[in-house]
Amino acid sequence: MNSTMKGFRCWTTGDVRQTVYSDIGALPSDADAVFLAAHTPMVVSHPKGEQLPGGGSDERQVLRALQAHIGDPDRNTLIAVTGESGAGKSHVVRWVNAHLDPDARYHILYVPRAVQTIRELLRRIVSGLPGGGGQDLMKRIDAAVGKTTPAELQDRLLEGMRLALTWTLEPQAGSNDEDPDKRSAREERNNLLGEPDENGKRRDGLADLLVLPQVNRVLLRPGGLLDNVVQSIFAQTSRRDEQQERFEDADLPLRVPGVRRELAGNGNLRVLWDQITLDPEPALRLLEEALRKALPRTIGLHDHTGETLSLLFQHSRQALRKQGRELILLFEDLAQFGLVDGELYDQFVIQPGSDMAPLRVLFAVTEHRYADFPETVQTRITHRFKVDTFPLEDRDAFVARYLNLVRLGRKGVEVAWSAARNSGTEDWVPNACDTREEGLACRFRSECHAGFGTTDVPELGRVGLYPYNSIALRRSLEARGSDATPRQILDVGVSEALVEAEPHIARGTYPHERVRERFDFKVQRGKETLLGGRAGDDAERLYRAIVIWGDEEPLPSAVLEAFGLGNGAPRKPQAPAIVSPKRREEPARVQPSPLSDLFQWQNGVRLPDNQVDLYRGILHRLVSSRLDLDLDLFHTLNGHGAEILNGLFNRQSFDFGSDARGRPAGAGRLHFELGRTAEDIRVLIAARWFVDNGHWLPDKGKWPWPEGYDPVEMMLSLEERFDHWAELVRTAFRDRVGGRDLACASVGTRAVALLAAGASPDQFRDVGAVLAETAGAVIKSTPGWAAVDGTARDVLRRVTATDLVGQLAAVRQGPTGKPQLIDAAELEAGLQRVLSEPTEHLRTVAVRYADAEPVVAKAAQDLLSAIEGETASFLAEVAAAVKELAGGLEGQTPTSVAQAAKEVGKRALDNHLFRPHDGWYAFSNALDRLEVLPHHLPLNWQADVGEPAAQEALSIQHWARKAVVGAQDLEVVRQAMAATRRECARSGGQAGDLGQLSATVRRKLSQVEALLQALSTAEAKNG
Repeated sequence: MNSTMKGFRCWTTGDVRQTVYSDIGALPSDADAVFLAAHTPMVVSHPKGEQLPGGGSDERQVLRALQAHIGDPDRNTLIAVTGESGAGKSHVVRWVNAHLDPDARYHILYVPRAVQTIRELLRRIVSGLPGGGGQDLMKRIDAAVGKTTPAELQDRLLEGMRLALTWTLEPQAGSNDEDPDKRSAREERNNLLGEPDENGKRRDGLADLLVLPQVNRVLLRPGGLLDNVVQSIFAQTSRRDEQQERFEDADLPLRVPGVRRELAGNGNLRVLWDQITLDPEPALRLLEEALRKALPRTIGLHDHTGETLSLLFQHSRQALRKQGRELILLFEDLAQFGLVDGELYDQFVIQPGSDMAPLRVLFAVTEHRYADFPETVQTRITHRFKVDTFPLEDRDAFVARYLNLVRLGRKGVEVAWSAARNSGTEDWVPNACDTREEGLACRFRSECHAGFGTTDVPELGRVGLYPYNSIALRRSLEARGSDATPRQILDVGVSEALVEAEPHIARGTYPHERVRERFDFKVQRGKETLLGGRAGDDAERLYRAIVIWGDEEPLPSAVLEAFGLGNGAPRKPQAPAIVSPKRREEPARVQPSPLSDLFQWQNGVRLPDNQVDLYRGILHRLVSSRLDLDLDLFHTLNGHGAEILNGLFNRQSFDFGSDARGRPAGAGRLHFELGRTAEDIRVLIAARWFVDNGHWLPDKGKWPWPEGYDPVEMMLSLEERFDHWAELVRTAFRDRVGGRDLACASVGTRAVALLAAGASPDQFRDVGAVLAETAGAVIKSTPGWAAVDGTARDVLRRVTATDLVGQLAAVRQGPTGKPQLIDAAELEAGLQRVLSEPTEHLRTVAVRYADAEPVVAKAAQDLLSAIEGETASFLAEVAAAVKELAGGLEGQTPTSVAQAAKEVGKRALDNHLFRPHDGWYAFSNALDRLEVLPHHLPLNWQADVGEPAAQEALSIQHWARKAVVGAQDLEVVRQAMAATRRECARSGGQAGDLGQLSATVRRKLSQVEALLQALSTAEAKNG
């Protein structure tokens, strides 16, 4: 026998399972002792019916209302107890039954919720009605159901519905007092029934739609209303309030393809189906009417001959009338009758007479089902009592009553109940704390009551709260919510909590991890403050106990002892004791601490979105302020520098876990994980404090300094973490831009583009020239290089390079903050490397800076692709041009050749001998360009097989374009001269003074010698 409370339990799991029933439908009918011992007065309002003497607001007024009408021979009494699911409606009915004493004046038929099938329900009614009979009815029901499978019964039920829609259900007639809405609903219902033919059979109505395969399959689907109805006949299933009781949209194939195709041959049905898809509600309600008609006949409840439920009620009431007695019907759940409640409603309507005993009916029903009662029943309700959504006046006493019940156990309760009935004692339920040990008080009562507390329970006295205390009980109830029903409190706060606690207390592992889910776990202080440096599994249990049983204050020794909680394993040699710092009296100006959400997050609760955003903003701002990238001449306040930094490091870089708002930082971005560890919590608290207050003075903050945290340690933790993060950002930024490499890359890419556009390498002796140079004045490209030239000019428009150089390689000074001085040394060296290997530079940039600077990378890739695609054809074009010039000029300068050819052309033009007739303009322009063609062109050029072709194509752009154009112009001159010569030879002529000119031109251009001679002959003839 234990001498201490360590591991003490005053209940067993078996006792919990035998005494705690949150659903009264699961409570055995012979367990009245358990029911009454656990009963807590309900909060019941009385919205309908005359007020009765005695007042009160609990279930006793329901009993008084029932008893008040006993003896009235001329009227029935209908009493409805309504409320939401789990509010305790059935509990009220059972309480009335337990307190309704047997009396010769009436006969009681009580149907508990434990009755779970329609057959069992009907058998209970038949056997409970006086007067005998009912055997034929039950035989007929057993015959209809007993030899039928559920699937077959479903089919028969659906066929019965179709027959009801075709033959049985009648069109509704209008009335003088119906409003427009009722008239519209009536007309819609009648339209859905269809039109009768000459035999009275309705056609083109809802009945005809039921034979469609799509409609048939959906109505018979598992989990549908028809399946639920059949299961309520066959299976032992509890009929809970939330069970489907009506047809829903899912019971029609509203979105199943093929229905309209099936109806293609019947326009009327197709129109009807279209109407149903637009508004299915009228069709669903008509299906329910048909089901109510079909079900009684399908299960044998109705028959043209023999007994029916109505006849049994009638015979019973007649027999009781002869005896001068009344019939009291008590139904814990009217939903048990399901779709056969019409039989019952008929009895409600039939008033007593000289041969019919009055009815006193008390039933529980949900609010929505009460609202659906037929008008004939609604108008006959005598009293309506409503169990409030939260019916408990004293939730602590409610739980304590069940704690006492599980300590007594079912056997102990029944023994006490039996003794009380024999002795007539009213206050019969023992207080287990006072009688647990053979009628004596529990040996730990004093210690337990002092450490865990008690609450006063009417008729029981002070009941111990163990394993709760007042704080833990409050947190348990708060976790359920202020509108929790008794069922929810019992399910989690009593049954599940005690079943789980019992073995864990025995093993010394309570409170275990899952306890957090059972209690409200809001905290106001940091975890490390409460644990004082302790760590390990025992420390975690201790922390849970401090929060739940202590409200973050020191725990009573009885709690520590019962749960086997020592001081925990200290993390440091001299860890402080578990004593919470005293709360300071804060001045009125101090705001509430904003750290509660952070402490909740530490304990596993999701951090609210606004708090995630707030902390991300704080951390991002503080880390950004420490980057000092300007010291490396990186400007990141705006422009390209800011874009690069933001792509690398932003608010989303701070990851608060998978349940936090927003997506975490993606690939290629910095990612800082923040967990629920003490270290990370300390950093977040410090950051919040510093941002809000700007100092580390605990007594001068806008909100209370977090208890248990040292200002110096907080400051150092923040500095250390932010320095670490800032260094990671700096390193990543340098890696991303490559120091000055990105600026060099943009300058180099621009330089290559200028080369490709025809600029000379000699122009790029410094970076300034590259940044300032444009391609506007460069000579037009050759046909073989046109695509490259176009791409190069586009690159020059896209990559100005000035911004990147200013962002990543310049000193910013003065009031404007604009770049004042460029760090040119690395840029100049980089430019020379680019000019020596331009295509390799483009290839490197395209790959390396695809993420850091995609515009420059894309420009480099586009230019590289264009160059590599056109180089071969361009070099061939240049080689042909050089050969043409070298052979055509024969060592003469282009200027001298052009001047001589121009003289000859003019003479031919003056003598009407120039050919072609319309070629003078092109001839003259070609000579003008030849005249200014540089005489130093390398006409002996040949492609260097040792140099990359693309690199050579770029390096000769500045003169090759002129050479190609010069060769084209020389070809124009040669063709014109040849045509003119042929014209001179045809016309004949005389030499005149052309002899001297001929000799001069021959020396200049041997190719025109024959032409000049021909011109001289022609002029002589035409003298």
